[in-house]
Amino acid sequence: MKARGLRRRRVWLVAVLLVAAWRLDAQDDLTFDLIIRGGRIVDGTGYPWFSADLGVRGDRIATIGDLAAASAPHVIAADGLVVAPGFIDPHTHARRGIARVPTADNALLQGVTTLTEGNDGSSPFPIGEHLRQMTELAISPNWAVYVGQGTIRSRIVGDEDRTATPAELSEMSALVDQAMAEGALGGCRANPQPRHVRGSAPVRGGGDTRLGQRRPRG
Repeated sequence: MKARGLRRRRVWLVAVLLVAAWRLDAQDDLTFDLIIRGGRIVDGTGYPWFSADLGVRGDRIATIGDLAAASAPHVIAADGLVVAPGFIDPHTHARRGIARVPTADNALLQGVTTLTEGNDGSSPFPIGEHLRQMTELAISPNWAVYVGQGTIRSRIVGDEDRTATPAELSEMSALVDQAMAEGALGGCRANPQPRHVRGSAPVRGGGDTRLGQRRPRG
């Protein structure tokens, strides 16, 4: 009997401890660094918008739902406003001014949080060095970059308006492989292409795929 009584007490003690731990977790779950209340959530999945609160901890969205009982040191009233993931601008020439205005206010204030570079066949190179420079600038938006066909071709062929030789294609392929290894999204070319970038240039190593072929004149 004594042994059975001890077992029951232990079960009750464990149950009490579990309930206490659950209450502590529940309290923690209702505390955030930032709450955005009453916004129209557009989550990017294709579903219609819905009204909800959004709780943030650190730099992550912790929960979306009814947070009427939750608290945070920072609260934004978003009634009637849209709350959505940051937009991506897939075609910019932002490297012309990002060093002067690293906060990119013109983009961020419109909800654009990711900028891409390397469009129209022209890109920074080497890509790795460029990305290190962006990191040192501590720019505000996310940053992505393509490797440009014109940039790669000009490094090997120059400005001559002719088809690249097999040996030159091999050299260009190596540069594209280098760019991809250093973080490039892919390759990009201008259309229509300026004369100095016309001719074969690889998208990936191997020379079997090109960013663009030589265009006939006339």
